[in-house]
This record gives sequence, C-alpha cells and structure tokens, in this order.
Amino acid sequence: MASTPLSNNAWLRPLWILVWLLPVAAYAASDWKVASGLNLSERYTDNVSLAAGAGESAFITQVSPRVSLRRQGKRGNVDLSYSLTDSLYDSGKNSLTHDLVAGMQVEPVTGVFKLNGNARVGQQYISQFGPTSQDTYSTVANRVESRSLSLTPSLHNEFFERSLITDASLALNYASAGSGALATSTSNALNFSLRNGPRPDRLTYSGSYSRNSGDSNGAATSVFESERYNIGYAVYSRTRAFLGGGRNSTQGVASLQGLNSSYLTGGVNWTPTNYFSLTGTIGESGGGTSYGLSGNWTPSRKINLAATIGKRNNSSSYSLGGSWTPSALTTLTASAQQNFDSGTFGVDTATNGLSSYGFTSYALNLSHRVRRTALGLSYTESVVDASQQFNQNLTYLVYSCTGVAGQADQLRLALATEPAPAGCSLIPGLTASRPVSQVLNQTTLSKTWSGSIGYSLGRSTFAFSLYQSQRQHLGSAAGGGDTQNGVTATWSLPLSGRTSTTLGWNMSSAEAAAQQSDSWALNWALAHQISPHVTSSVNARHSEQKTNGATGNVKENSVSAQLGMTF
Repeated sequence: MASTPLSNNAWLRPLWILVWLLPVAAYAASDWKVASGLNLSERYTDNVSLAAGAGESAFITQVSPRVSLRRQGKRGNVDLSYSLTDSLYDSGKNSLTHDLVAGMQVEPVTGVFKLNGNARVGQQYISQFGPTSQDTYSTVANRVESRSLSLTPSLHNEFFERSLITDASLALNYASAGSGALATSTSNALNFSLRNGPRPDRLTYSGSYSRNSGDSNGAATSVFESERYNIGYAVYSRTRAFLGGGRNSTQGVASLQGLNSSYLTGGVNWTPTNYFSLTGTIGESGGGTSYGLSGNWTPSRKINLAATIGKRNNSSSYSLGGSWTPSALTTLTASAQQNFDSGTFGVDTATNGLSSYGFTSYALNLSHRVRRTALGLSYTESVVDASQQFNQNLTYLVYSCTGVAGQADQLRLALATEPAPAGCSLIPGLTASRPVSQVLNQTTLSKTWSGSIGYSLGRSTFAFSLYQSQRQHLGSAAGGGDTQNGVTATWSLPLSGRTSTTLGWNMSSAEAAAQQSDSWALNWALAHQISPHVTSSVNARHSEQKTNGATGNVKENSVSAQLGMTF
C-alpha cells in the first residue's frame, strides 16, 4: 500500500462532522470513560506484495496506538474508537492505515427530538478477484481506504391529547473510497407518517410517505418513492371497515419496474378475541382487480403468526411471518412474501430472472444459547443503494461467562464494538463473522445468509461460522452480479490461567461472470497474559489464493510476535 502522509486529512471528514456535534452529545450524556492502548509487533513474511510465484520477503515493525471514548447518560450515549497503524518496512518504506468507528444516539428533547449518527473509516478491497490479505501490512494496490458517514435527525410529536401522532426523519448518508473505481456516493431518505393515538373511538387513520434517493459517480441517480394511507371506522365493537391505498415509483434504475404503480383497496377487519383477527380486502392494483385475506394469531406472549394470501398486479401474492420467543435465551423470527406491497419494487425478469413485479423475499433470524452452546442464524434480502454498501464484517467475539453454582460456564457472542458482558471473559482468537457488502457504484439486490455456532468442550472451545452473499446489479440494463462464500472454524484451548492457544482455518471464494477466486488460510496463535494490562502473543499463518485473473496464484507464510498494552 502506498504511503499515506499525515497531511492528507480526507479520511478525517466523517470524524470532524461528529466532533462538531459532540456538544449536543455532551449535553445529553454523563461522564466520559476513556480507554487507551498500544500494540507493538514484529512480523516476517515471505511475500509482502502478495505476488504470484516467488515473492519478496520482508520484516515489518508495526506500531498501533488506539483510544476509545464512551459517554452515557439519561439522554443518550456517544462512542468513539480510533486506532492508527504505522507499518515500518526493512526497505525503509512506511505506511499509515486508519480505523475509526464513531457513533451517537442522543435525545436532546426527551420524547420529541432524537439524533443518531455514525462514522467509519476502514480498509476494503477494490476487487474480490485481486490479491487479498487479512492484514494491512501487505503492500497490495488492491486495498483502499473507505469512509462512511450517516446522520439521522428525527422528530416525534403528539397532538390533541395523543389523538394525533406524527413522526418524521431524514437520513443523510455519505460513502467514499480512495479509488476511481469506488468513487463518492451519497443518499438521503425522508420518512414521514401520521396516525391516530393508542385509544381511538370509532375513527382510525394513518398515512406515510418515504423517499430514498442515491447518487454515485458513474451511475444514474436513483429515486424510490412510496405512499400509503388508510382510514377506518368501527361499525361494531369488534368489526371495522376501512379504505386504503398507496403508490410506488422508481427513477433512474432501468431494471426496476413498478413505475408509478398504485393501488386502492377496501376491506373489513374482524377481531373476535384479543389474540386473533381476520381481514378481507378487495380493490384495484396495477390496472387489475386485487383481493386478499389475512389473519393474525397471537396465542401467547411467546408466539405471533401472520399470513396473507390473494391476488395483486394480475398475479398471486402472499405474505407469511412469525416470531417465537420461548425464553430469554431463544428468539426466532421468519418471513416470506411475494408480490405484496411492503415498500419493495419489482425486478425485471429479463435482467435478473426474478418475477416481473415484486420479488419473492425471505428473512430469518435465530438466536439460541444454552450452557455450552451459542447458535446464530440469519438471512436478509433487500434492495441496497451504493452509499449503503460497505465491505466490513460484523465480527462477533466469543466470551466464556461464569455459570451459576454447579453449572458449566456458558458461551456468549457479542459484537466487537460492544463492551464485554458482565461476568464474562474473552476467549482469545475466537470470533464469528457476518459479511456486509462492498462499496460499489451500483444499486443491488443483496441476499445474505450467515450462521455461527460456538461449543464448549470443557476446557477447550470450538467455533464455526459460514456465510454466503449474493448481489445482483440493478444500476444498468446490463445487469450482472457476484457471489461470495466463506467458512471459518476455530479451536481454542486454555493452557493455564494466563496462557491459551488457538488454531483456526478459513476458506472463502468469490465469483462473477468469468472471474473466480478461491482462498484459504491456516492460523496458529499462542497468547499469554503478562499482567492485567499487558498481553503477548506469537502467531503463524499460511495462506493461499487461486484466481483466473492476471495476478495468478498467491502463497504466503508469515510469523509475528505481538505485545499489547492498555492504559
């Protein structure tokens, strides 16, 4: 990677905006909590540039200071984590890389005005088919610095003794990368809604409007609009008649249909009991007759089921959803829908091989913990504009948490940006990951599923995770897309109260059109806690990558010694 001079402040832009807003956050929070540290490492690699064939060896000294700040109070919290890594090569070259995660959730006016913001500076690949490395020390031109910023003010108001409730929000997003192939993109999302209060008499009403626009260099500006409204009247104590309608429209995305499509429906809702309701509708959508029958059943606080079947846009439609929470340790939610009005848009069959209006979408989230096992499973599918796409993994740390008397310790997953749960200690080197898409000047239909499991074997612990991410480009009539897959397995064994060893293996692949890349790596680490504030480790790794591009096949072996300190 090319040297990054300190005078180049482009990467600081997301941070400066949040710093400018810190007085608001400071007013809304309590005392600051500061943590700082320093990591030192010496590494040897036999292929520092990740070149095909015999690579160039190098010794690299890395110095990485870090600082984190957190402030939390009655009106919100502010979190800031920043690290700087300076890599010094034996050839005399040096390079700087920056990592920043900043966020705030504050409520300057309680119950009325909220302000959410986050910023991130990190590293990502320009292409999944060039040389890729898990570390920043490799001098690879395929890696660039990426930056993002999101700021969302929102208002909540209640009028006429809560008979009218309004909500409004405006999300402003910015993303950029230090590469012409991944240039700056921006987007904004405006949402407005109004509804009756929680205890209406006979008349109920609601309305909403949303507009999401995105602008990226080299791609057409995209605009997504959605309007919905509903008015109802209680004919009897448990029977309500209503009239509803709405409109969806898109601009600038050639492969999305549903331009200026609208619908109008009338119906009756019957709620014979507090845990069951049935709704029938009939109307017009897409120039044809539409009808539907839906039900909602909540037999207990732990289960909720909902279903809708019918016809929309001259074709069948359905929507299924449910949630199950049998205990505080287990949660399962799932949904599926096709050709159903939910703010989604149609995708052209000729371009993407999907239904002509409204695509089938699914979502699944499962979280389950027992004494020795932590299990997670998720699936998401959505249309994503360019400014929302970042190639950052959500990394879950695995903690061993002290069990109650007579029970074994429990495993628990927590985001790397979250503090350690109470009564829990980190298992060194043990992580599970969930992928997030790469910054790309395209609007895409993204489908991602991931799963992870951690299992305690007594003294040792095993963790396994896998994922798949598919993207279909919607920004042009040419279509296209890519697929990424990954598997990770890690085994950790405490050798003593202060020493542990970890063995890990991971494999990943990426493919798009005629491009293909497959890679795998084997890692070993030995960690020792010298004192409560000083840790040390020795790491060894072998990695290989095979591609059908001009870069060829790459192999690398590396060994490093690290020292970490907290203050």
